[in-house]
Amino acid sequence: MLDEEKTLKKEPSNNYFKKFWIIFACVLVLLIPLQFLKGLIEDREYHRNVALTSIKNAWADEQVIARPNLVLKNGKNQFFLDLNTYNVNINIDTQIRNKGIFKVPVYTANVEINGDFINKDFHQKTADAEISFGVKDTKGFIEEPQFKIYDGPYIPVGERAERKNIPVSKQIPFSIKYKLRGMNSIAVQPSGKTNNITMKGTWTNPNFVGEFLPLNKSIDKKGFEATWKIPKISGSDAEANCGVMLYLPVDSYRMATRAIKYGFLFLSLTFLSFFVFEITSKDKRKIHPLQYLLMGLAMCVFYLLLVSVSEFLSFGIAYLIAALMTVLLIGIYSYGVITKKQNTNFPILISTIIALLYAFLYVLLVLQDFSLLLGSLGTFVIIALIMYATKDIEWYNEEK
Repeated sequence: MLDEEKTLKKEPSNNYFKKFWIIFACVLVLLIPLQFLKGLIEDREYHRNVALTSIKNAWADEQVIARPNLVLKNGKNQFFLDLNTYNVNINIDTQIRNKGIFKVPVYTANVEINGDFINKDFHQKTADAEISFGVKDTKGFIEEPQFKIYDGPYIPVGERAERKNIPVSKQIPFSIKYKLRGMNSIAVQPSGKTNNITMKGTWTNPNFVGEFLPLNKSIDKKGFEATWKIPKISGSDAEANCGVMLYLPVDSYRMATRAIKYGFLFLSLTFLSFFVFEITSKDKRKIHPLQYLLMGLAMCVFYLLLVSVSEFLSFGIAYLIAALMTVLLIGIYSYGVITKKQNTNFPILISTIIALLYAFLYVLLVLQDFSLLLGSLGTFVIIALIMYATKDIEWYNEEK
């Protein structure tokens, strides 16, 4: 008889564990609206991409300036000359184009190219010459490109031009200039023996892209300027390029997608805080599963607010607005429904916990390179706090 009483005393409290599994089931149920929110974000991102395509079709695509080629002709024989010095100067005037609520950076670029070709194998004094050059999207040409060899006058040409009976020397200088439209980015293929590239523009958030970073760069409120000096020995190939992307500060859809991945963790930690309150409160105040679901739905709506507000405001401001609305909603709800009105400690505590969780999430989103380190340290601290908060709880029904 005594052994049976000891066994009963050491059985886990059914109420605690039943409530724990009910709360866990609530978290799993709330993963369903989180999945719907992921689909909504993907749908909004798709509409944004449709808007980008529409502007691209009406304006021009991202531009890549290809290397020029010079061919000397002698009857049926053709001699392709090596590009020696390749100087490219690009002056970019940027603006924002709107398609509905979506914004796309576009530009008009003044491109000036000069340099020279090396003649090694052609030994006649004159020859017919054909020069060709190109860009990724020829629809971006505002006017016909102009081209000259030696010190002759500029003549308007297409992407390919021919000159008859030009004098031939060991070095054949050339110049090309044109105006070009594009969107998002512009790049140059450094295909000469020596490549000197300069880009300057009015965009204040440039992101330098390609296989080569600029040798010198400066960015201020008026715009940017960058220079590249790339010798052939650096290993540049025909597909390599260097350039600038007109970087919009934050992709709100990508950030919202990353944020929603932490939804399960946020719901679990918030519900765990309420569960600890239930089992430690002196008045044994109980929280109904429906109330858990309502607070969980409020946390799901946070992501909906984040996406919708960030389409009109910057991501940081949208995040602050969505987080404040969610924290206030859950704090007021916990004050009015869960606790007695004269006891304001827990609503303040839970609001503080949720606010700290949202602040922690924002740090993880912004400091992407350190998110793993910060996430692991944060998880360790959270587990330690939970262990400390529950260390005095009697998990067995032992009566002294």
